[in-house]
Amino acid sequence: MAIVLALAAAAFSGTGDFFGGLASRTDRVLSVVLVNHVSGLFVVLAIGPFFDGSLDGSTVLWGSLAGLSGAFAVVALYTGFARSSIAVVSPIAAVGGGVWPVVWEIAGGDIPTAVVGAGIVVGLIAIWIISSGGHLSEAEDVRSGVLFGMLAGLGFGALLICLSLAPESSGIWALVPARAVGGIAIVVIALGLRQGLVPSRRGLAAGSGAGALTLFGNAAFIIAATKGSLAVVSVLAAMFPAATVILARIVLGERLTRQRQVGLVLALVAVGLVAGG
Repeated sequence: MAIVLALAAAAFSGTGDFFGGLASRTDRVLSVVLVNHVSGLFVVLAIGPFFDGSLDGSTVLWGSLAGLSGAFAVVALYTGFARSSIAVVSPIAAVGGGVWPVVWEIAGGDIPTAVVGAGIVVGLIAIWIISSGGHLSEAEDVRSGVLFGMLAGLGFGALLICLSLAPESSGIWALVPARAVGGIAIVVIALGLRQGLVPSRRGLAAGSGAGALTLFGNAAFIIAATKGSLAVVSVLAAMFPAATVILARIVLGERLTRQRQVGLVLALVAVGLVAGG
C-alpha cells in the first residue's frame, strides 16, 4: 500500500508541476506559486473532514515548518533557473528531494535491506536522468546552478521530512498550516522583490488545478509515510518528474529523448526492486 500511495504522490505532484509549468510560461512565477498554495488550502479544508485526524499543536508546528521549507525550495529553484539552467538545477533539486529523507531515516537507525537499498539507489539515478536535459552554453553559470539546485533539494527534502514528522493522528491536516504558512511566505518574498501577484485568468485556472493536484500528491505522501519506510516512500514520491515528462510528450508533443526513456525504464526497475524487497 505504501508503494502504491508513494507512486500516486509522484503522479499527482508531477501532473501538478506540468500545469504549474504551463501557467508559469505566461504569468509571474510567484503569482502561480501563490495560487497553487491558496488552491491547495481550499482543497484540504474541503476534503479534510472526510479523513481521520485532527489539528493539534504538533501538527501545526511540523506543517508550518513544511510550508516554510517548500517556499524556500521554490524560491531557490526558480532563482537557480534565472541564474543558470534548468539542465543544471532541476536534476540536483529533484535528487536532493529524495536523498535527504533517506539520510534522515538512516541517521535514525532505520537501515533498508540490500534489495530495497539497491532500489533506492537506482531510483535516485532514474530521477537524475529523467530530470536532466537540455544543453549548456559557455555562458551558463554552472556554479550558481549547482548551489541553488542543492538549496532547492534541501528545501524539498525538508518539506517531506517535516510532513512525515507530523503525528499520525493528524491525518492530512498538517497540509493546512503548510499551505497557509507557505502562501504567506510567498507573499512576503514577492513584496520584498516588488513583484506583482495578480494572475491572469488562464494562470488562475492552471495554477488552481496545479495546487489541487499537488495537494493530493502531498496527502498521498503523508499517508504513505505512515504505512512504510520514509526512505522508500520519499524516493518513489520524488519520481514526479516522470509524470511531467510523459505529460509533456502526450499533451505538448515534446520528444522523449533516449536519455529520458532510459530514465523511465530505470524508474520501473527501482519500483520493482523496492516492491520485491
